[in-house]
Amino acid sequence: MVNALSAQKPTDLKRDGERYFANGRWADALTQLTQYQQAKPGDISILTKLGITHYQLHQADKARQFLEYVLGRQPQSTDADLHYYYARTLHGQQEYEKAILAYKGFLRICGDKHPLRANVIDNIRRCVHAESIEPNPDVALVENLGDRVNTPGDEFAPLPSVNYADRLYFSAARPGCVGGRRNDAGYADEEAGHWCSDMFAASMDASGWQPAGDLGGLLNTSRHEVALGFNNAGQILYFFRGFTLYAGDILADTASRQDEYAVMPPMVQSTMHPEEGDTAPFFFNDTTLIFASRQPGGYGGLDLYFTTRRDSIWTLPRNLGLAINSAYDETTPFLARDAKTLFFSSNRLEGMGGLDVFKTVFDEKKNTWNEPQNLGAGINSPGDDAYFRLDQEGRQGFLSSDRLNDNYGERDLYLVYYKEQQMEQQPKGTVVLFSELRKSSDQPAEEVKAVALEPLFYTIDKDVLSPDNLKVVNRVAAVARQNPSAQVLVTAFTDETGPAKFDLYYGIKRAELVGKALTERGIPAGQVLLRSVGAGYSLARNVMDAAPNPVGQRLNRRLEITLVSATEEAPTNAHLTRPPVPEMMAANGAARLDELTKGLAYKVEVATTRQILTNDALVMFADLMIESQPGAGSYRYSAGFLKQYSEAVKLRQELTQQGFEEPFVVAYVHGVRVSKADAVSLVKKYPDLAGYVK
Repeated sequence: MVNALSAQKPTDLKRDGERYFANGRWADALTQLTQYQQAKPGDISILTKLGITHYQLHQADKARQFLEYVLGRQPQSTDADLHYYYARTLHGQQEYEKAILAYKGFLRICGDKHPLRANVIDNIRRCVHAESIEPNPDVALVENLGDRVNTPGDEFAPLPSVNYADRLYFSAARPGCVGGRRNDAGYADEEAGHWCSDMFAASMDASGWQPAGDLGGLLNTSRHEVALGFNNAGQILYFFRGFTLYAGDILADTASRQDEYAVMPPMVQSTMHPEEGDTAPFFFNDTTLIFASRQPGGYGGLDLYFTTRRDSIWTLPRNLGLAINSAYDETTPFLARDAKTLFFSSNRLEGMGGLDVFKTVFDEKKNTWNEPQNLGAGINSPGDDAYFRLDQEGRQGFLSSDRLNDNYGERDLYLVYYKEQQMEQQPKGTVVLFSELRKSSDQPAEEVKAVALEPLFYTIDKDVLSPDNLKVVNRVAAVARQNPSAQVLVTAFTDETGPAKFDLYYGIKRAELVGKALTERGIPAGQVLLRSVGAGYSLARNVMDAAPNPVGQRLNRRLEITLVSATEEAPTNAHLTRPPVPEMMAANGAARLDELTKGLAYKVEVATTRQILTNDALVMFADLMIESQPGAGSYRYSAGFLKQYSEAVKLRQELTQQGFEEPFVVAYVHGVRVSKADAVSLVKKYPDLAGYVK
């Protein structure tokens, strides 16, 4: 009987193989392209694709064989993918010097605008650093869990059981998962989709780790499910569910010691927002949640944040700070039982390549985190090593990795055997969370000394970043680096130079100049808030005795920079200082704005634009403002500064009657926008937020 595949025409094999290749269906692509290569040998483009396909299937030797053959035949090839995957293969095989040369070959032909250029430059630095990374002296062995648990699919997120030392939970996206194949938008897609993830269990017996089946149809659905953690008693399973892995919900399912699950798991309510891309949560002691997020105010990529539950309310997330977070990604945190030893993965340059696992300990005396240490070769590899967790006793750890060597598929699960028990999992004495240690330390961290922040005065736009004004910007940047949880608020004022719509717009453009200067000094764009309030909040009178007052106009042409926070007191080591104004000349506009923005306030947003809003109906309303952030390129127009939500609703109705489409109410605390989700944790302090939340 003739095999159906071998009976296909070579043109069909090539067409189908290239389609599977384009859709990332690597095993199917390999089958088709191999058959085509046997029928029509020597096609350089197909040989290149076969090399890349073997790389994607973690068959490093085969990948290298094909890619080296093509480069031998065409040493002057300008195929960027050929050079890139050859370098990645050498990197994955830990041949760092050869990988560096191959990466440089890619840089010679890729062009300045190639999307992988920056990644390759970083990988060269990682290769240099990897040569100095030694094996972890505390580790006896790192071992793949084996092909009874791992498959050619994707196994990740290992979760040791709280109650059973021989039980491991994990997630996997592989053939047979309930959700089938779905694309990046979450829709069923047999052609270009990839397997949804389900939750599984494995158990340990005398012969090693064995599959114990999936967690059943009540928990695994047509969506992605990922097991996240347990409560202290091990009877509540926290898990993720979403149509994609990038947005969804966190659910809590009650489990008995026999691991029986409820039918309708409730949603976990916290200030982490997985529906907005917050990811990789770790639950600690039922009161603390550490997770990764790209929310504004970070240092670049994914940063680690934490939130704690007090009086049944989760606090607003706080960034773990520059000692841990970098310009790269930090993710998959794990806090040991001593509450001050943190493990996480990062693709920073101090790794071997991809994500490496790092460890840091909170130093009570210095009141800060120690410099993160790479966990060493073996635990780490040139691939992505993540989801590290110690078992309950601290004698072994688990992680997932897509390393090229010793791998059955995409990501596999690995077991780390320690020579001795890791004592951070068996702490002595009372356990105090790192954030409480920070509060109670007798030796507070060194702070920037108290500084005064003067306004930035200007006559024309080029004066905004004058030498004197840049001195103030430099002081602000120094304070902001010491207070990463605070927002840097830049407010642009002006005198009356023309129609209000132009004064407002020119103001936000000036604020953008200051925002750019701050980001150039290392302040994340997400930490900087820009706003223009026009001529309505004068510090001095523009006109006196029916004549223009040049001194007052000069005082009103200014930008003020303050550090603010919606959840805590503003930093005490920086304060705004305005110049004294003679009583006869003084105006109360600036003081009025201070009072309006103190505590809780509401505005009504009417439009978001990329150019000036020319609707003259807007000038009928008071307290106009434009908001933006550095690099955003868009402007949010709003009206009003109201202390009661009911008043804001009335203003919204008035704006609707004037023809503005779908205006909506926005809440502010100390000048910082507060989302409805974050407002939940502030209702106790500001009861009027209850209406806004509902």
